[in-house]
Amino acid sequence: MKRKLIFFVAICITLCLIPSVGMIFFPTTKSTENKEMAEIPKVISEEGKFNELFFQECGEYFVDHIALRNQMIYTDAMIQTRVFSESNIGSVIYGENDWLYYASTLDDYSGRGAMSERELFNLSHNLKVVEEYLKEKDIDFVFTIPPNKNTLYYENMPYYTEQGNLAHNAERLSEYLEEQGISYLDLFRLFRAQDDVLYLQRDSHWNMKGACLAYDAVMDSLGKKHNDYSDENPVVENKTNGDLNKMLYSFYGETEENYSYSLPRNYNYKNDVSGVEDGWIITENKQGSGTLLMFRDSFADTLIPFISNEFKTAYYSKGQPNAMERYIEEDKPDCVIIEKVERNISDYLITPPIITPPSAELPENITITSTESDVKIELCSYDADYFTVNGTVDSSRITEHSEVVVAVNDKLYSAYQTEENGFVIYLKKKTLTGENADVQVYVNDGNNSIRVVSSIIALPQ
Repeated sequence: MKRKLIFFVAICITLCLIPSVGMIFFPTTKSTENKEMAEIPKVISEEGKFNELFFQECGEYFVDHIALRNQMIYTDAMIQTRVFSESNIGSVIYGENDWLYYASTLDDYSGRGAMSERELFNLSHNLKVVEEYLKEKDIDFVFTIPPNKNTLYYENMPYYTEQGNLAHNAERLSEYLEEQGISYLDLFRLFRAQDDVLYLQRDSHWNMKGACLAYDAVMDSLGKKHNDYSDENPVVENKTNGDLNKMLYSFYGETEENYSYSLPRNYNYKNDVSGVEDGWIITENKQGSGTLLMFRDSFADTLIPFISNEFKTAYYSKGQPNAMERYIEEDKPDCVIIEKVERNISDYLITPPIITPPSAELPENITITSTESDVKIELCSYDADYFTVNGTVDSSRITEHSEVVVAVNDKLYSAYQTEENGFVIYLKKKTLTGENADVQVYVNDGNNSIRVVSSIIALPQ
């Protein structure tokens, strides 16, 4: 009995030591998580002093690099999903029939993240400001929203998640976009009209057939002649290891079927690119025509091979906020596309694109009053060549459809409207001379306007 106990204790100690001792011989060097792995901590900092975070960094390094880390993650995930029908990580939802969903879409799915009508109006207003800016420069524009997977394919969501009764933010937003006359491509309506399943089972994105459908619709919305692959029968290949699959099962998850099109490769990368996931990509195609600037997220990874075959030059940016004016001045595009997945559309309510806003007008009826509003000028933290003029408007002075106009040194600008009652404009530093700026903020409602704040503000250095 004693020998058995000693043997059992020895086995337990050995198993516990394998992950740490194994780091000497076969440490984990690759992670499926979307983050940089911890580096070996230094005892002495770059300033020549003792690194006070040394022991904390040691712990972080150990967690990332323990031996067999990915294999242990996979084993635990298999037990949790196959035995308990649960995901072992908070970012992935394990659904019915082995479907996986991105947990960050739950607020949209359940309705917990419903935006107010004022926020929806402000978001549509911000896109209107962008479109007016582009129209002044004779640049074609289209805005589109790829739906969350569980918005279209909710049947396999787990039983414990409850779908909200309200329409999702993006679908409610579409009504405001239509009212504002914004060039909007409704992918919700388009994808729901299809009989095929157009998203991957263990990935958060559309499959290649869905990408082809979206590409064709985007090109049509721009009025651009393009190759049509709708009549092609794509090859089905079992090679795709989806993003959710890798997050949950590390590198050992089961691959799934996806479609493959026989696309020509008429374009080349003009910059140093490791893959379509990169944040800044430039493609050149001598057989193409026109110049595209596209602000996008990972849904456009599969659009790039289609779109790059159509344009002579295409620029793809994942930056947020979009450095729109800088890129337009440098690259002189004919077309601008903004593509933003449903779960992140509020980005354009919080951090809208960096442009000098179009000019605005005030109605004849202007009231000057004292309000609980504020305004300030700050250095832009996203682009050193700009100031931001920002603040908040007294909530009692705004209605659902109020529009904010900011006057700087007597020049009127259409302001971006942030969240419920905030506002911001970007102005190039070189447009403001002297030490101070005269700033006035107005709230327009139809034929009436209220000046809610007036201030002489020192320009930051």
